[in-house]
Amino acid sequence: MLRLLNTVFVFVIATIFYWLGLLMFSPLGLSVNIMFGFCLIIAVLLPQRYGYTFAFLSGLFLDFLGTSLFGSQALAFTLVMMLFYRVEDKIDFTDIIPQMILTGIFNVLLVLIFAVLSKIFTGVFVWPGWTELVFGSLVLGLLMPLLYYLTDRFFVFNILKKANED
Repeated sequence: MLRLLNTVFVFVIATIFYWLGLLMFSPLGLSVNIMFGFCLIIAVLLPQRYGYTFAFLSGLFLDFLGTSLFGSQALAFTLVMMLFYRVEDKIDFTDIIPQMILTGIFNVLLVLIFAVLSKIFTGVFVWPGWTELVFGSLVLGLLMPLLYYLTDRFFVFNILKKANED
């Protein structure tokens, strides 16, 4: 129960950061998916069932907010989370450099999966452009160590770590 409450708390914080990211980066023409960054953080801090659930519900939440194909964000988040869990045990995600690099790579994969899903279901290949793809992934990669540190240290007051030990 404690893990579930903390996961809901992190979801609320992720939503706030997502809206702040939209306000800060939209005028620059960038789409920085901070909610996806928090999905990766939950995947590192909690067992897989919480990571998959958080990713799917976060994607579904973004689908409710958006005007694109309903369910595509949820599916894309879940597919990328499957890839993340395949490499998670091979890479130390708590270190800063792997956080930035993996987040950037997985964000590029997320955008490409979303574009392919749009092509499959609507017949239109949605391409945000190289600028948004590269710089949005770069900015998210640069923000990831800060988001991880804040989530790991301040937001949950080490309750996630204690809940993960039982």
